[in-house]
Amino acid sequence: MGKKRPVTIILALVCAAALASGAVYGALSKEYTGSFTAMDTYNTVKVRGADAKKALSSVSEITSELDTALLSRHSDTSAVNEINLNRGGRIPEELAPYLDTLFEVYEKSGGAFDFTLGTLTDLWGIGTENERVPSDDEIKKALALTGADKLDYTDGKIKFPEGISLDFGAAGKGIALDEIEKEFGREKISRAVVSLGGSIMLYGSGEFTVGIKDPRSAGYMAVLTLGDCFVSTSGNYERYFEKDGVRYHHILDPGTGYPVNSGLAGVTVIAPGGTLSDALSTACFVLGREKGETLCKEFGCEAVFVYEDGGVYATDGVKDSLEITDDYYRAEGVK
Repeated sequence: MGKKRPVTIILALVCAAALASGAVYGALSKEYTGSFTAMDTYNTVKVRGADAKKALSSVSEITSELDTALLSRHSDTSAVNEINLNRGGRIPEELAPYLDTLFEVYEKSGGAFDFTLGTLTDLWGIGTENERVPSDDEIKKALALTGADKLDYTDGKIKFPEGISLDFGAAGKGIALDEIEKEFGREKISRAVVSLGGSIMLYGSGEFTVGIKDPRSAGYMAVLTLGDCFVSTSGNYERYFEKDGVRYHHILDPGTGYPVNSGLAGVTVIAPGGTLSDALSTACFVLGREKGETLCKEFGCEAVFVYEDGGVYATDGVKDSLEITDDYYRAEGVK
C-alpha cells in the first residue's frame, strides 16, 4: 500500500479572512479564537460578541458531547452505538429533526446519500490500520446490509435487521454546527466562523470570504464571498490509500460499494442548515454534477463542483460570488 496523505482541512482559511476587516464589524466588544480536536478532525473557531469567551468554550463542549454521547457509532457511550447494538430503539429527541432531514436527502437523492453504510465502511477500513480492497463478493454481502429504506422509523422509534449499522459520519459535523447555531442564538454573539473539518458555519451580518480547498495541494483554488450560511465540502482527497497503483478514497458509492467515480474531485454546498449542507455535499459528489445540481435546486441550495480535470462549475446563485485563484482551474458553464 502507498503512503497516505494526511487529512486536510478544506476551507480552513475562512477563519483568518472572514474576521479580518474591522470595517465590516464596526464596534464589537470582544473577539476570541480557538482550536480543538473532536469528531476525528481539527476544528477552528473565531467569535465576536459580549459572550464570545463563553461561546468559544461552548463550541468544543457541544461538539465533543454530541460525538461521544449521541452520534459516534464507535463510542461505547453514544446513543447511536446503543441503537446499533440493539438493532433499534428510541431516537433521542435532539436527534429526531436531523434524522428527518437525512431521510429526506436519502429519498430525494435516490440513495446517493445513505446513513447506513457502517458495515460497508468497516469492510474497506479506509483511514484505519485495516484498510484494504475487499473482494466483489464481500462488497456484495455488505451492500445487502445497507439502505435507509430498510429502516422502520415510526413514532420516534427505529428498528432494523441484524447487520445494518447507522453511521452519521457524513452528517455529524453538520448536525454539530446546527446545535452550535442554536447555542449562539441564546448568547450575545455578533459574528462567528466555526469550522468543523470540511463543514463551516458563517454566523452574523456582513460578508465572509471562504477559501475552497485545492484537491491537488494544501492551499486553496478559489474563494467564495458569502453571507451567513453553512458550507460543506466533500472530496476524494481527504482520506485514501493506494494499492497496485490505484487510489481508493473514502467516499463510497452506495450503489456499487466502491469509492465514487463521478469525475469530480470535490463538491462544496452552500445551504441554510449544517445538516443539510453536509449531507448534500456527499450526495452531490456521488451523483455527479448534473444530478447533483438538480438535487441542490430541490432543496434551494447552491453548489460549486470541481472536476478532476480542473473544470469548475458553480450554480447560478453563487457563480458571481466565486473567484478562481489558481490558473490550473477554469470556469465552466458560466452564463
